[in-house]
Amino acid sequence: MKKREKKNLKILVTGGAGFIGAHLSNSLIASGHKVLIVDALRSQGGIPFINKKSKFIKGDITEKKIIGKIKKWKPEIIYHLAAQSAVEPAYDDPKFDILTNSYGTYLICNLAKQIKVKKFIYTSSVAVYGNKKHRTIEENTVIDPDSIYGVSKYAGELFVKQVLKKTSTKTIIFRLFNTYGPGENLNNQKKGMISIYTSYLWKNKPLVIKGSLKRFRDFVFIEDCINVLTKAIKIRSSKHEIINLSFGDNYTVKNVIKLIAKTFGKKNYKYRISQGTPGDSFGFHASGKKLKKMFNIKSFTKLSAGLPKYFKWVKKVPNKGKIEKFHPLNLV
Repeated sequence: MKKREKKNLKILVTGGAGFIGAHLSNSLIASGHKVLIVDALRSQGGIPFINKKSKFIKGDITEKKIIGKIKKWKPEIIYHLAAQSAVEPAYDDPKFDILTNSYGTYLICNLAKQIKVKKFIYTSSVAVYGNKKHRTIEENTVIDPDSIYGVSKYAGELFVKQVLKKTSTKTIIFRLFNTYGPGENLNNQKKGMISIYTSYLWKNKPLVIKGSLKRFRDFVFIEDCINVLTKAIKIRSSKHEIINLSFGDNYTVKNVIKLIAKTFGKKNYKYRISQGTPGDSFGFHASGKKLKKMFNIKSFTKLSAGLPKYFKWVKKVPNKGKIEKFHPLNLV
């Protein structure tokens, strides 16, 4: 007789108070799971948010005492999102980037091995591929990171495979492409292309474009990202899967700016071009074939549909003073 899958699981979400982590934790709790959030609460890409129905531990995943507390709780599933999560800040503090993204992942993988978790889900980044100006990215595309951030995230991938390959734990590595939506920290202008450009309009200031208008990116709306991550628990997969979390929705920077301004209601806007960010790839674009097939995805949120949802929230947030209480999950 086939063993019935347990419905309510004990799930750890490292970085569970961050932009993607908070939405993911909320979704898992809504599905009936018990969630442990571990987060150092360093405000980076998102406004920090902790679901009151979760168990929360404040701390850094590189700290021995934090690992010990997680081990005691003994999660069955681990989502490892805790990271320094952008290209530009990695150059401000490379030691922190490397320690968190590489060594931190190594420690969480070893913990997963010790407590024999069922599934380990790691959010990596498109940055591992480096610049792919003339090629559509697939999961088997050559890895060639051109930033500190890309190197550290790929090191994390290698630790996932090395530490857990001979265990019973199934692993899924999602290489996330540019994800945007309600909950991003609009005061952080070093992470998230959509968020950065939006923040200038939100503050009624001219846009500053770092690099060429011909650069191009894929964009994923937060709701679609969370839908995929949440389903990853039950999805049938091989022992070790690598999946590009992109639906192939690709735009040049020039077109992104035009669409953002039009949707935001700024007919007359100004911008200036400045020097590019170190390690910032010129362009990347994925087909999304594997993701759509594995998760049976028939449709996703186009940028033209996601931006109105995003801006509906943005316009509720005051552009002066603290914005923490305006997290979208606080406003529900």
